[in-house]
Amino acid sequence: MNLEELKKKLQPTLVPYEIEGMTIFIHRPTVNDMDKCVNTPSTLIHCVKDENGMAIFSNEDLDGRININLMDSIELQKIYLAVVDLFNDSDPMAEVEKK
Repeated sequence: MNLEELKKKLQPTLVPYEIEGMTIFIHRPTVNDMDKCVNTPSTLIHCVKDENGMAIFSNEDLDGRININLMDSIELQKIYLAVVDLFNDSDPMAEVEKK
C-alpha cells in the first residue's frame, strides 16, 4: 500500500469559490480543525485558502492575511454557507460543478 498516495486522497479537497471575479479555495475542515470551527469566523479562518493552500483570513492584522473581523458579515456568511454545503456531498468538486 502506498501510504503517501492514501494520505493525499484523504486530505481535504480545495474547491474553487468565485467572489466578483476572484477565486479563493474552500474545503471541509480537517479532523484537527473540526473542534475549532465553532462559528463563521473560525470556520473561514481554517477552511478558506489561497491558490497555494495558505490561509487567507486571521483574527488579527497579520502580514499576508485578511483580518476577518473587519470584513462584511453578509459576504463572509455566503462563503461560510458554501463551506457548510461541502458536508452535503461526498465529492465536493462534483457539487461545485453542479452549480
